[in-house]
Amino acid sequence: MEPIRLVLALVIAIGCTIAWPRFTKLNPFFSLLAASLLFGMVAGVPWDSLISSIQTGFGGLLQQIGILVAFGSVLGSILEKTHAINTISHGMVKLVGPGKPVLAMSAIGVLVGIPVFCDSGFIILSRLIPSIASQTGASGGSMTLALASGLITTHVLVPPTPGPLAAATNLGMGSQLGLVMMLGLVVSIPVALVAYVFAKHRGSLVTPVFSSELNSSHIKNPHTLLCWLPLLTPVLLIAAGSMAPMVHLSPGLKWLAILGNPMIALGIGVILSLLLVEPSKNPDWTTWVTEALKDAGVIILITGAGGSFGMVIRNSDLATLLTLQANATPVHGLVFLMMAWLLAALLKTAQGSSTTSMIMVSAVLAPLASSAGITSGAHMALLVTAIAGGSLVVSHANDSYFWVVSQFGRISTKQTLGYYTPMTLIQGVAALIMTLLLFMLV
Repeated sequence: MEPIRLVLALVIAIGCTIAWPRFTKLNPFFSLLAASLLFGMVAGVPWDSLISSIQTGFGGLLQQIGILVAFGSVLGSILEKTHAINTISHGMVKLVGPGKPVLAMSAIGVLVGIPVFCDSGFIILSRLIPSIASQTGASGGSMTLALASGLITTHVLVPPTPGPLAAATNLGMGSQLGLVMMLGLVVSIPVALVAYVFAKHRGSLVTPVFSSELNSSHIKNPHTLLCWLPLLTPVLLIAAGSMAPMVHLSPGLKWLAILGNPMIALGIGVILSLLLVEPSKNPDWTTWVTEALKDAGVIILITGAGGSFGMVIRNSDLATLLTLQANATPVHGLVFLMMAWLLAALLKTAQGSSTTSMIMVSAVLAPLASSAGITSGAHMALLVTAIAGGSLVVSHANDSYFWVVSQFGRISTKQTLGYYTPMTLIQGVAALIMTLLLFMLV
């Protein structure tokens, strides 16, 4: 009876996260807290232990990712408000050549999706598409799909965005974010390329309706080097910091390990982004930071509530039951990764949020990873990419980003369902295949 009760508790909790936003229209923060409480009550967790687990899980996850989310939000806001993203975008178009604007939009999305949330990134960058389309004669629909797919790729696969950040933390990879970031970037390349091919060949059938107000070519953009510094410096520092323990460094280079700490690296990125700000022209620039921190607060609350849900599961008998079951009927290696991908895909399709999907699946699977032979840092990082790949599948009407792509891309709902939705399925499958291939090599 006890196993049935625990499984029922999990089903009810997941059902809560799916149904709550649909019927109440409230923020997912409340649905995740409600899921934690429902799971604990149905599973028979004592009230004092349940409340303690919720508080400990919330605080523990925020201790590791709270500052990172705040820094990432501020960095993204400054890149947006100073029009640095416009400079990066036009530079990428020139770099790949005027004959390849679709590839340029895909690459822009992949790069900008690392520090900027995909919703904000698409709203900003979609304004560039009409002018680039008119200059190059390329399909606006192809560029819209390429941009949308590039942004969502790194949004789910590469920290410091909240989904992969929380999943990595749940799986005990908080101290190895550089490794998660590097493998996430490796997986992102084929995922973005597959989407680019789809966008190039099928996007011409999409007919966005542009208006003149979307053209932002008249905006004066900042210097290219200043735009790239805050974006690339944190990535390079975190990568260097991750490799530092693997090589023998002289005492004079030990500072690489310090600067490579994700919090320090992102903080440096924020400081460098301030070079883009001209106080004389933007006297209200401090409000950009304030608004960014407000936005970060919402994300932090959601991920913290996800941490509560994960801790309640870990402190319940379900974790023990799942571990015993895994030992009795072992699911190892590739099969475990496929199972993680499928669980994330089912949850994303059902409730719409990639971040929520990643948080919940990583919390459920964390106790099982070692039993499945997923023990090394590289394999754990690939478990994150497997879950992230599943969280791409599929974006449809219950996903807020679906509507951002439809409304700001000026594409009808029917065409968004007909082209963007199947593209996310292809992306998710590509992420799974690349993850499995890397798992066999490392």
